[in-house]
Amino acid sequence: MQIIGITGGIGCGKSEVCRYLKEKYDAEIIMADDVAHEVTEPGTKCNKSLKELFGDEFFLEDGRLDRKKAGTVAFKDPEILKQMNGIIHPDVWEEICRRLEKAERGGKRLAVIEAALLVGSRYREICAEYWYIYAEKIVRLKRLTASRDISVEKALSVMDNQLSEGEFKAACDFTVDNSGEFGETARQIDEHILKGNFK
Repeated sequence: MQIIGITGGIGCGKSEVCRYLKEKYDAEIIMADDVAHEVTEPGTKCNKSLKELFGDEFFLEDGRLDRKKAGTVAFKDPEILKQMNGIIHPDVWEEICRRLEKAERGGKRLAVIEAALLVGSRYREICAEYWYIYAEKIVRLKRLTASRDISVEKALSVMDNQLSEGEFKAACDFTVDNSGEFGETARQIDEHILKGNFK
């Protein structure tokens, strides 16, 4: 089984590319952010450790971490962010590896790990390629303000705190331009796979 890592900034269309790979190539799709939510559910080791780090006031009534509140604090304090990541990331890695093993046993030939924070992570150890999903800034803003009920100011703030286009491209093996119609995006993906650049 081959594994690719898919990354890119907010609004670039990573999820759309993942859906296409699942539908056309029967890829096993693993969304790192979804896994992070699961490993921090109430009753988990991560949840308990996060409660020790942040305190009860950062947790909702149902026992789940108030991600928005915790994220605001972590964003301002690099040490808190480091500690939070140190709690969550090892369990996410372990769960993703478990899912990959299960997919391989099930006969899957392609698996995809989608993560905004793929660059600089240990997933490079297991991915045959990193793909950067790119879209022009104006396109990303239109998508975000239309589909996520997010302001232009908030969207720009998030973009400014993510890697730049140059940094993403330098760290990835293949860039997919998802600025236009998705048919063109699909053509790029199919061509890359059929050329044998990714086997």
